[in-house]
Amino acid sequence: MLKNLTVKKTLFSLPAVLLLSALNLPAHAHNLTLVTFADGRADGGIRQGANNEDGMDSPGDVFVFDQKLLAEDAETVIGRNSGYCIRTDPGALDYSGTDHPTLPDDPDNNYGQCNWTLSFYENSGYNGSIVVSGREADLGTSEVTITGGTGDFIGARGVLATTPIPQADNGVLFRQELTIIKRHLHKYKH
Repeated sequence: MLKNLTVKKTLFSLPAVLLLSALNLPAHAHNLTLVTFADGRADGGIRQGANNEDGMDSPGDVFVFDQKLLAEDAETVIGRNSGYCIRTDPGALDYSGTDHPTLPDDPDNNYGQCNWTLSFYENSGYNGSIVVSGREADLGTSEVTITGGTGDFIGARGVLATTPIPQADNGVLFRQELTIIKRHLHKYKH
């Protein structure tokens, strides 16, 4: 009986080891966590509608942005945060002042399908960019997928949690916490 248990344990462990080896997974996962801020304040860059013919926040509206990317101190410029969003579900009051009164799909929030690139300057300690994509809410924290990168971030995968933080000047800072699965990174810097 003891011999059978040993054989079962070995047979179970061998496929698991082979699977982990085939996937190139480390014995224990380590992630790289970065915190940045996208500067949505008036002097932080552009955020403008590219398609809002009715002057309201409507499904299908597109807005583009090219903002300063700030370090964790929310002051030091370390790159650019550039991309676009397509409004998919308007309904709540937001920062734009162009809310659509007849579309109360979610009276507590607005949503868009967004794609953007975080491009890092040399002073950030990184070389390259990170690309993200996903559904972003105007209020509260949203999680979007890290779909890839360049330079130090070639092959990056993970998640970016973005949270808008309203500012006194009626602008907004977007806190972005990136969790990158280290095993996907081409190069890892501390």
